[in-house]
Amino acid sequence: MSQGNLKMSLKLGKWREWMEAIEPEIRLLLRDARGFWELRIIIHGHQRTQDFHYGYLERSYIAHMLVGLRRQLKPDKGHISLVRLLNDIAKNPEELSRGYFESVCSGPNEAVNFTPYANVDGAHVCPQMIAEDLARLALALNVCEKFADEQLAYLEKREVETAPAFKEFKNCLELLDKTYVKYHTLFYGDGLKTLQPARQAGTLKGLIKMADDFDAELPEFREYMP
Repeated sequence: MSQGNLKMSLKLGKWREWMEAIEPEIRLLLRDARGFWELRIIIHGHQRTQDFHYGYLERSYIAHMLVGLRRQLKPDKGHISLVRLLNDIAKNPEELSRGYFESVCSGPNEAVNFTPYANVDGAHVCPQMIAEDLARLALALNVCEKFADEQLAYLEKREVETAPAFKEFKNCLELLDKTYVKYHTLFYGDGLKTLQPARQAGTLKGLIKMADDFDAELPEFREYMP
């Protein structure tokens, strides 16, 4: 396969295939995180369901996010992940070169756009930058793992009023999104800004109304609720 006059190497072709496999997994993880926060708002508006649902919802969120984050951020040769990709790029930085980047970009400022990611001579992506990205991701995951260990033991004992803010997971997900977008730019030269799902006006209000309608139309179910 070629881009302009530059023939793509087998290594670059493999990396692009990995990017295409990684992207939907991260999109799904971010979408699921959004779903958690929207459900949390709905449950918060129904006092009689809070004690019962909060614990289950939060334990499920922690477990689900941790599995998804580990899949992308724990080194493992058994599956494709963002960390595995970055480690491979760091070992072969000359493959992700300025020439390749300019071949997939359009417009007059390709060289300037590549400069923040380049090594000293500007010929290819900087291995030190990749190492720093990997270190930030590893630290963020470590913080999430520590938080999860503490919270999964504590959630069953706490009251709703002391619900955790989950900032550890928020920060890690934001870093995962930001890092993926950075390397997406280097591979495809386009203007992708985020993998976060687009906000849809009225969706959350509609879900809250549906929950209210359920309460109004099926009062006999209330005797089974905590």
